[in-house]
Amino acid sequence: MPLHRLTLFLVVIVVALATARTAAAYPQYQLARDVTCTGCHVSPDGGGLLNENGQTVAESTAWKDGDGSFMYGMSKPSWLALGGDVRGAAGFVYPGTPSAAAYPMQVEAAANATSHGFTLHVTGGFRSPQEGGSALHVLWSREHYAMWQSNPDEGKGVYVRAGRFTPTYGLRLAEHVVYTQKFGGRPLFDEAYAASVSYVDPRFEVHGTGFLHDPLAASVEKGDGGAGYAEVRLGSHAAIGAEGKYSRGDEQTKTFAGMTGKVYVESADLLFQAEAEVIRQHITIGAGFRATQLAGYLLATKPLSHGLLLDVGAGHYTEDTSVKGLYRDCLDVNLHWFVTPHLEGLLTTRVEVLDLGGSPSGGYALVQVHYRL
Repeated sequence: MPLHRLTLFLVVIVVALATARTAAAYPQYQLARDVTCTGCHVSPDGGGLLNENGQTVAESTAWKDGDGSFMYGMSKPSWLALGGDVRGAAGFVYPGTPSAAAYPMQVEAAANATSHGFTLHVTGGFRSPQEGGSALHVLWSREHYAMWQSNPDEGKGVYVRAGRFTPTYGLRLAEHVVYTQKFGGRPLFDEAYAASVSYVDPRFEVHGTGFLHDPLAASVEKGDGGAGYAEVRLGSHAAIGAEGKYSRGDEQTKTFAGMTGKVYVESADLLFQAEAEVIRQHITIGAGFRATQLAGYLLATKPLSHGLLLDVGAGHYTEDTSVKGLYRDCLDVNLHWFVTPHLEGLLTTRVEVLDLGGSPSGGYALVQVHYRL
């Protein structure tokens, strides 16, 4: 069976099983392949649809040659950008007792209609059925927004967005289990109705977002507030960033503050990224309580031959600094195999230790298949 037909067959199998658990961009390519996320992506903070340069990068890094554009170069109007993602994973998990597991993750399609610097964007697909909801509730639009860009097709300048999207914050890694995302300021499914202004330049970028939680669709974000992220490039191979977020809801208020750092060692083709956050949580219901939390992650990325990309990461999370031993640490090893510009295989593994008990108390080893339309 030809490889492109095999990938389409895998899509059909995963679609039959899947409900949405999204994954985003690969910041592992920033500095190593381009200075900004907009060098490869349409959105100002990366993720989602690839632009022409992003499709070229996908072609150049894949093990097998191919056309990286939508559906292998399917004809469409020049003002319309189309894409989509299908993901599923299966393997072994150890949350205390070993077991096999399978995870439908993502079935989504995306479209951008652009004219004279104005863009209308929609990402829609499947999600987990909501309790008490009808069958139609498995369909949703995770993102939909209008955007204006001051310098169309240049990947820099001012971006103004309004609609439903994730506020720009932190490293924005695709792996949502990373502690600085899962427990920090950018967890999975935290899209909100928001308005943002961004300025992106090869020398620096600044993003500011105000948001209101979605009162209808299930969302991790239950509060209203704002988020900000600023990053300064130190030459072409290093960057440092500062981040902050405030969210106030009916049951709790959270304040996040942190720093990011990125260094690309050109001689070794090795990229290091780090993020550290302090989180202040105030539970306002019942007797209420306050807690200070810490989250950190360090990720090293090394491209290998034959379309392989190796990630090694280490993370730490303290749930409450006032309680001795209430923390966890992890070691992640992920091996990406970009088979074609559209097909990716991923072996993702984690060993997790709670309270430094000495022996592993959790972990997983999963094989993920990702097909990009």
